[in-house]
Amino acid sequence: MRIFAHEPLGCDGFLIHVEADIRAGIPAVEIVGLASAAVREARERVRVAVRKSGFVFPSDRIVLNLAPGDVPKEGTAYDLPLALKILSESLQIADPGVPLLALGELTLEGEVRPVRGILPAVRAAVRAGIATCIVPEANAEEAAVIDSLEVWPLEHLSRIGEVITSIKEGKQPPLAGRVSCRAGGCAPAGHHGSCAPDFSDYRGDPAVLRAFEVAAAGGHHLLLAGPPGAGKTMGACRFSSLLPDLDEEEALEAASIYSLAGMHRGEEWHRPPFRTPHHSATLEGMLGGARPLKPGEASLAHHGVLFLDETPEFRRDILQALREPVERGYVDLARAGMMLRFPSEFQLLMAANPCPCGNLGLRSRTCVCSPDEIRRYWKRLGGALLDRIDIRCAVTPPDASRLLDVSTLDPAILRARIAEARRLQRDRCKHEGSFLNARMPPARIAALCELLPEARRLLAAAVTGFGLSARASHAVLKVSRTIADLEGKTAIDSAAIEEALSYRQVGEMDAVWGE
Repeated sequence: MRIFAHEPLGCDGFLIHVEADIRAGIPAVEIVGLASAAVREARERVRVAVRKSGFVFPSDRIVLNLAPGDVPKEGTAYDLPLALKILSESLQIADPGVPLLALGELTLEGEVRPVRGILPAVRAAVRAGIATCIVPEANAEEAAVIDSLEVWPLEHLSRIGEVITSIKEGKQPPLAGRVSCRAGGCAPAGHHGSCAPDFSDYRGDPAVLRAFEVAAAGGHHLLLAGPPGAGKTMGACRFSSLLPDLDEEEALEAASIYSLAGMHRGEEWHRPPFRTPHHSATLEGMLGGARPLKPGEASLAHHGVLFLDETPEFRRDILQALREPVERGYVDLARAGMMLRFPSEFQLLMAANPCPCGNLGLRSRTCVCSPDEIRRYWKRLGGALLDRIDIRCAVTPPDASRLLDVSTLDPAILRARIAEARRLQRDRCKHEGSFLNARMPPARIAALCELLPEARRLLAAAVTGFGLSARASHAVLKVSRTIADLEGKTAIDSAAIEEALSYRQVGEMDAVWGE
C-alpha cells in the first residue's frame, strides 16, 4: 500500500511518502526521516490506538521512514498514515490498489481528530496524481471542496477496514456530489452576499469615499490621515464590501492559507479576507513563523485587505518588513536551510492621526505636540513604505448637517462601477500576470497608460515641481489609469492626472500633514 502524508511547509508544502519495515527482533518502533518530538510520540499513540481499535500491534521491530529525509516533519497529522502503514505491512488491512493521502491525529481510544492544513494537502495530492484521501470526519467537507478528489471521512480507526474495502471495490465516497467549491462558498459570478457592513450608513467626506472607490477599482494601497472621530476606521472596515467576489482559484488559495493557520473561512469563503491586526502584533504574527510554521497576517489577507489602524503605533521594524510583501506579493521565510514562501498579495489600508495627540488641524481643539514630536510620529512610517502607498487621503470630520443627513448611499452603484473598471483592466491585461492597475509592471506602464498631450504636460510639470521619485511618478500614472477606467475612457486626460496628484499630497508634497 502506497501511503502519503503532507508536511505544511510554506503555502504548498511537501508530500511525504510513508514507508515501513517489520522484521523479527526486539520489539520496538523507530521513526526516521527528520521527525520532530511530536512525530516520534506517535509511536505510543499509534500502538495504543491500534490495539483499542480491534487490531493487533506487531510485537516485532518496526522501522518507519518518512521520505524525503531532508524535510523536517512536525505535528500530529502523521498518526493516521503511520497506523495505516503498520496495519498494511502486518496484513491486517487490504491494499486498495491506489495511492492514498492520509492525515489525522489519533487518540488513545482510536478516534481520529482533525488537523490543520487539510486543503493545501489535498491540493498537493491532486497535483501529484493522487485521487483518494482519508481524512478526519471533521475535515472531510473542507477536503471535499476539490471536486477531482475522492474524500473518505474516518471517525474511528476501527472502521478503516470498511473504508479500504470500499475504495478497493470502487464505491463512491459518502461526500461525493454533496460538496463542491461553489457549495462551499465560491459564489457564482455577479453574486454579492456578505455580512460585512457596507457604505449605506457612511456619512463621511465624499472625497474620501471617492478615494475608497479608486483604491478598490485599481487595487491601490491607501493611507487615511485625520483626527480621531473623522471616520477613518469606519470607512476602512467597510472597504472590503466594495470589492468583487473572489474567483474559484483565488478562493481556494485564500482558504488554503487559512487551513494552514488552523482556521476556516466558513460561509464567507467567496469574499476577500479582511484582517485587522492589533498594533501590539509581533513580527512573526505579521509575516509568519513560529513553530510549527504558520502564515502571518500578511498572508491571511491574501487576495483581500490588511488594515492597520493607528499605524504609527505599530513597531517600526514590522512596518518596514511590510515593504517586500506590499511590492512583491509574497513573504519569504528562511528556515533550516530552505526558503519557504507564503503568498501575500493584499491591499494595504493604513489609518493615522495627524499627530500624537490627534488635534492637529482642528479649529475647536489645541494641538499640544511639538514639531519634533510630530516629525518623529510620522517618521515611524518610514519614507520607503510611504512611497509604496499610491493613495494618501486627508480625512476631515463631517459637520453636523452631514451627520444628520437621512439620505442613504446605494453601495450597489459603487460596486457596479468598480466591477466595470476591473473588467476593463482584465480585458486590457489578460495576457499579464496580474490585471489590476496597482500591480502593473513598470515595463508596461508606458504602453498601458496612454496620456493626452495636456495630461502629459501636466504630469511633467508635477514631477519637476514636486520632485516626485520614479516610483511616485509611476504611482500617479497607475492611479490616473484607474480613474480613467472608472470614467470609461481609453486615454488619460488632465483631470485624471490632477486627481491622482491630489492623492500624493499627504506625506510627500507636505513636510508634515497639516502644515
